[in-house]
Amino acid sequence: MAGNNIWTYSKAGIDLSKHRSMHRYALENIAKLAKELGINIKNIGSYTTFIGVEGVDIALHVDGVGTKTIVLSKLNRYEVIGWDCVAMNVNDVVCDGARPLALIDYIAMPRDDEEIFKRIFDGIINAARIARVAVVGGETAILPDLVNSVDAICMVVAVKRNSFVNRARRGDIVIGVNSWGLHANGYTLVRRVIESTVNSYNISIDGIDLGEELSRPTAIYSNLVMEAIEQGLVNSIAHITGGAFRKVKRVLGDDLDMYIRMPEPPKIFSLIMKLGNIPVTEMYSVFNMGIGLVFTTPIEKVQSLMELIERNGFNAYKLGEVVSGSGSIYIDTPFGEKLEL
Repeated sequence: MAGNNIWTYSKAGIDLSKHRSMHRYALENIAKLAKELGINIKNIGSYTTFIGVEGVDIALHVDGVGTKTIVLSKLNRYEVIGWDCVAMNVNDVVCDGARPLALIDYIAMPRDDEEIFKRIFDGIINAARIARVAVVGGETAILPDLVNSVDAICMVVAVKRNSFVNRARRGDIVIGVNSWGLHANGYTLVRRVIESTVNSYNISIDGIDLGEELSRPTAIYSNLVMEAIEQGLVNSIAHITGGAFRKVKRVLGDDLDMYIRMPEPPKIFSLIMKLGNIPVTEMYSVFNMGIGLVFTTPIEKVQSLMELIERNGFNAYKLGEVVSGSGSIYIDTPFGEKLEL
């Protein structure tokens, strides 16, 4: 049933190298403006950037659900749009030790459909309740000539009251935490693959319910991460989102490498790879492959960290270690290929 084409993210319309170039351009100008204004901002280029306000480090972070909203709309799973909007934000800010306090939302719709709005907003409220974050307002835009589907974005405010520095150390053990599925990344590639092969989201293939798998919500890791930081169990944290395992480079710097052996991914990832003839390297550069969060921790704290992960309802995987190097990630995949990112 696999298509004849070999699909990649760039072929699907997303060039990650251009995305990184735009990111660098933004960071350079952010730093330049802050210097001109005499404002001290910290942590530029990490998961969160902080600004000091009366002795307190405050972070603002914004993220959305991306083209997963198209799939969720087709599958009538609007609640997941709201949930994911919250999850993607809180999972990021905690990686740098900031506790999320409040958020606002922006919901764009092609028409004023009250039922769809309520379902999206219910998803936001339910996720915010789990993440212990207040929803303090937002904006709903009805844009019939601008958008063809719904879109949701959240901005979170977080406060950092600890000295945690998100940096791996030589000798750390790498611990992975399971994802709930694809989360909210790579859906442009997924849609191209599905629509060019089976052309349906309401179908079962090889015993896999495609609609169920593609509409799974993003796991909320924020409570787990803050507990791990407060208990002093981790040196670094990477939320595996856009760019997948390249995200881990943020915690390595230029003098460390990470070697990891990945477990067998959930079947949905192998199915997408087969349908789209997607190269293994591409899969680990786009998707979380079943690991949504990566911790590094000293060897003597491994057991305590793994127990904490399990108590929070997740599965923990001992993946590898951190060694001296030059900022590279080496992945031993269950598909028989060894990758360097």
